[in-house]
Amino acid sequence: MTRIPMARRIALALWLQSIVFAACAQDACLDRAVAAIDIKATAGQMVVSTLAPDGRRDTRVLAGHDAGTRLDGNEGFRIASITKTYVAATALRLVEEGKLDLKAPITRYLPAAWTDLLAKDGYKPQQITVRHLLSHTSGLNDHAQAPQFIATIKADSNTQWTRAIDVERLVQWTDPVGTPGEKYAYSDTGYVLLGAIIEQVSGKDLAKAVRGNLGLDPLGLPGTYWERLEPARGRERAHQFFEGIDTYDWDPSMDLFGGGGLVATPQDLTVFFDALLEGRVFKKKDTLALMESSAGLPAGSPYRLGLLMYDFHGIPAVGHSGFWGTLVVREPGSGYTIAGAVTHREAFAQLKDLVDRYVQSVGTPGPTGTSPACAGETSGAGSRPARG
Repeated sequence: MTRIPMARRIALALWLQSIVFAACAQDACLDRAVAAIDIKATAGQMVVSTLAPDGRRDTRVLAGHDAGTRLDGNEGFRIASITKTYVAATALRLVEEGKLDLKAPITRYLPAAWTDLLAKDGYKPQQITVRHLLSHTSGLNDHAQAPQFIATIKADSNTQWTRAIDVERLVQWTDPVGTPGEKYAYSDTGYVLLGAIIEQVSGKDLAKAVRGNLGLDPLGLPGTYWERLEPARGRERAHQFFEGIDTYDWDPSMDLFGGGGLVATPQDLTVFFDALLEGRVFKKKDTLALMESSAGLPAGSPYRLGLLMYDFHGIPAVGHSGFWGTLVVREPGSGYTIAGAVTHREAFAQLKDLVDRYVQSVGTPGPTGTSPACAGETSGAGSRPARG
């Protein structure tokens, strides 16, 4: 048996200890943001995770009233529209591979039955491009925002949805909101079509196309999976409430085809968005610039290609939110990323307030002009997520 010299054993122990500390060190900037909100006035629970540019991670479980069974911070949440960022990034990876043309009309990739149906409703599918879908500037309305959509699900939460049904309901329930490229108008239906396009050009189902093209496995995302299309990963999925109703058993097909579909932990969200916005997901440097560019978009649009641009009291940030009360944001100046999810959708305002305060903290330089001012504040460290 080979003996390891004492000096090397000590060095190895210190190295391993540093990794554990980095993984669990409390974020002083998050301390400040949490202290500023009245969590007891919040319904249910809130899970918040941060990732510092040096790799330090912190996850908190904050419990308000009617919290129910306490979470431990490692549960997955249906992240809803945050899925759009993953779908958009996959589309851009296919552009890098020469398999997808952003300027091509959607009629090149979609079934004629769908585009004919859109045309009969007053749309001009031959003028709608893939880029229009990515930027929510196609003129498409949104079947998921029609009042009939949520009414149908409330009446029967086991209602089965398909892409074809989503398109049919779009035509049945809504009308066009504009011409292609005219204005920004958020549309889940547009990303449902984008999901179909990705499957058509990649030859894979959407879950496999996203996982493979974005390299989700090498990134280390133990709690991220596409509901129904992939085996569940990590801990039990959290119960998420809408208007007091537990939606845990609502059929996932209501939001499965590109507008939503992913389950992830808040910590996984920070890891993915950090990798994406650092340019480590794409093969070409110019692709991230394209994703974040406002070139050619209607004036004032907050949306790029799968990303929302935020302004937190003068500090810009990049990220996305989701219907159930999920949010992920990266402050590009400092390189800090924060993500959160609430169990009760009505608590989303408090989550956004916390994220706002966090972004302001990390976006305010310290005395040296580099690290955030709050980063130098004293904070403890622990091996488990802090409990609110």
